Amino acid sequence: MARVVDLWHRNDRTRSTLYGVGKRWQAVWVEDGRERKKSFSTKDEARSHVTNVDHNQRSGTYIRADKGRVAVSELLPLWVNTLAHLKPSTLAATKSDVEATIKPYWGSRYLADIKRADVQEWVMTMSKADGKPKAARTVDTIYGRFRSFMNWCVAENRIAISPCQGINLPAGNKREHIFLTVEQVGRLADTIDPHYADLVWFLATTGLRFGEAAELRSKDVSLKARRVVVARSVTTAEGRMVIGPPKSGKARTVPLTEFMAARLGGRLGERDALVFATPRGAALRSNNFKRAHYDPAVDAAGLPEGLWVHDLRHTAASLAIASGASVKSVQRMLGHASAALTLDIYAGLFDQELSDVAARMDGLLARQPQPHDSDA
Repeated sequence: MARVVDLWHRNDRTRSTLYGVGKRWQAVWVEDGRERKKSFSTKDEARSHVTNVDHNQRSGTYIRADKGRVAVSELLPLWVNTLAHLKPSTLAATKSDVEATIKPYWGSRYLADIKRADVQEWVMTMSKADGKPKAARTVDTIYGRFRSFMNWCVAENRIAISPCQGINLPAGNKREHIFLTVEQVGRLADTIDPHYADLVWFLATTGLRFGEAAELRSKDVSLKARRVVVARSVTTAEGRMVIGPPKSGKARTVPLTEFMAARLGGRLGERDALVFATPRGAALRSNNFKRAHYDPAVDAAGLPEGLWVHDLRHTAASLAIASGASVKSVQRMLGHASAALTLDIYAGLFDQELSDVAARMDGLLARQPQPHDSDA
């Protein structure tokens, strides 16, 4: 039967040889026929422990202490092996975060010893690391992977409760999107290596992500229908190219302007040929393209400092909205999960569209007779 023992006093209330040494109160319970003990500083803590043990043993949710006495490094590979449902790119990114960040910090720690305060300290360490602190979004992603691992440990009956509860994540300053005008896109396309001019126009008019455009094949383009099927994307993880479905997990169809269809005509080859590649025909890598071609062209064209390649996707959205596209149409073009997400990202742009709607309605209402002023 579970009980609480006073280590500093004997049954007759005289002081024991342990008086004043270590923690005073000891929780004692039976587990698998063997007596288990754990010491606490206060009697309330010891009582709470034996109460929890008794409740969990009665309800069948009790977890043996030794189940959590295992190093995190031994469990991480077992957890990673359960992630076959993830997209190849997401799985590769998860493995990279495990090896680069999670395992070096937590690998030698025993699972059962990790407390909520330890996780909170780790999160703050990542965001304030000496030399190169991680961005808030990166911290959020890595923490999310560790939280998933801990939830798996709970499901495997290694621990009763995940320590990843009530963790405060760093608040990042959300970067403002940059929207280019058609004239600015033209300057960028004219300044960059001519081999990549079509790519600049393509990204700025279709809204494809760079990884989606880099994996686009001739078979995905229909010049006659002026449509592009976005069925794959490529990313770099652990130093290798990983091809998988688009970020949404679903293929989508994107319209082509006549302007863009004319530029793509000469780029299409065999069915599986890449539409956009290096001059030697190799697959594009985002970091190489950005460093060697995109960033120098942005500077030379006098465009806003810090312009991302991804801002061309935002530019495509802004041009579509300015042309009168609905929220639903922009959502489908960009492959967002919902129209609500599209509106959340580009709410400011749609505000102007609402103003245009009001102006058009005023044009209709102007034909109606105006009410006469009443006599005073």
